[in-house]
Amino acid sequence: MKKTMLKLVMPAFLGVSMLASCGNAQEADKSLTKAEFKVYGNCGMCEKTIEGSLNGQDGIGNADWDKETKMITVTYDPKKMDENKIKEKIAGVGYDTDSHRADESVYNNLPGCCQYERP
Repeated sequence: MKKTMLKLVMPAFLGVSMLASCGNAQEADKSLTKAEFKVYGNCGMCEKTIEGSLNGQDGIGNADWDKETKMITVTYDPKKMDENKIKEKIAGVGYDTDSHRADESVYNNLPGCCQYERP
């Protein structure tokens, strides 16, 4: 009898706790700000480096760069990060944005396929 009760109660409990955690994730997403801007680059390796400079950083929700449009979409926590810092991080790995230029030596160290025509 006890085993049967546990089999009935446990899935219901797990379902409720999963719903509660999903609600918290949705609330956290509401506190993030979204920014979109141009980042110059060429290829999949550029995409990996650009996104990698942001994803996993404190204050960054997600970064997604489109190599066709050269646009990046970033979600971030404005209490921990701002658009200027985001652009500085991208320029720090060699990629120009609409308002931040990467240091010449960092840009020159990019693989040949990643060296784009600089604006």
